[in-house]
Amino acid sequence: MQESSDNFQDSQSQSSEQRQKGSVPSFLVRLFDIMENDDLKEIIGWNTEGNAFIVRNQQLLADKILPKYFKHKNYPSFLRQLNMYNFKKSKADDINQKFEHKWFRRDGRALLTNIKRRNQEENDDKDEIPQIVDEIEQFKKAQKELKNEIQAIADSQKQLQIALQQIMQQNETLFQESQQLTQELSNMQSKNQQRFANYSNILTEIVQRLQQEQEEELRNRDNIQPQLQGEQKKANVIQIKQEQSSQQQQFLSQQNNLSANSLQFLMNMSANKNAFNFQMFSQLKQQQMNPQIFQNGSQQQQQNDVKKNDIKKENEQ
Repeated sequence: MQESSDNFQDSQSQSSEQRQKGSVPSFLVRLFDIMENDDLKEIIGWNTEGNAFIVRNQQLLADKILPKYFKHKNYPSFLRQLNMYNFKKSKADDINQKFEHKWFRRDGRALLTNIKRRNQEENDDKDEIPQIVDEIEQFKKAQKELKNEIQAIADSQKQLQIALQQIMQQNETLFQESQQLTQELSNMQSKNQQRFANYSNILTEIVQRLQQEQEEELRNRDNIQPQLQGEQKKANVIQIKQEQSSQQQQFLSQQNNLSANSLQFLMNMSANKNAFNFQMFSQLKQQQMNPQIFQNGSQQQQQNDVKKNDIKKENEQ
């Protein structure tokens, strides 16, 4: 019975070896056949995960299994074969040894074609070296480009920071200039108010002097003059007073316009510190420097003097 079982295993091993001969080494085919034999799992077999096999009894493996599948009883030679195909040895526990390979899996007979001898893998690794070198060069190139992009972003950020600082400095300068202009406008407004007060005093003195002269002329009139002539003189005096009052109102209106323009300019400066209406400021300057009001007062004084002379001439006639 035992002999027939051994003959069946030999025939199965030979048939499996013939199926994969030429593509998979016979050592790997026979090793995989051993793993698939459940009768041998107490001596050698898959671990629970099926990604490695465990040698549970080295002595029985050397005495019974190796002679049947590999025609020898040399366990160290079996280990050398495993090492030659890059099987990694480790301890499954305190007694048993475990061997694993990434392409040696339970139900993975087709994966055996990927297992190669150590020198073949080294040759494959040598063939892959140029490709790996190219990949490394490409990686270095990409890394250099990325580094350049990062540097460009850093430079751009630095330029933006410099531009931002310049803008902040410009805003600070504009704010200081706006404060200075506001102070100048306040000073000009104060000067305008002082000039207005001076012009008002001058006009008041002129009006009072004209009234005194006219009253004095009326008192010195000759009683012989016709009543009509006296009424004409009174009308002239009333006209002079009306003209003087109109000129005073005109002066007050011009001063109010000047104050309104100054106030509007200050409101524009507060609403937008960065946009100054220098044209308005120039107009205010021109209005400040315009002596038209004083000239109008002098011209009115001359006209009053002419009218006074006309009245004297009429009285003399």
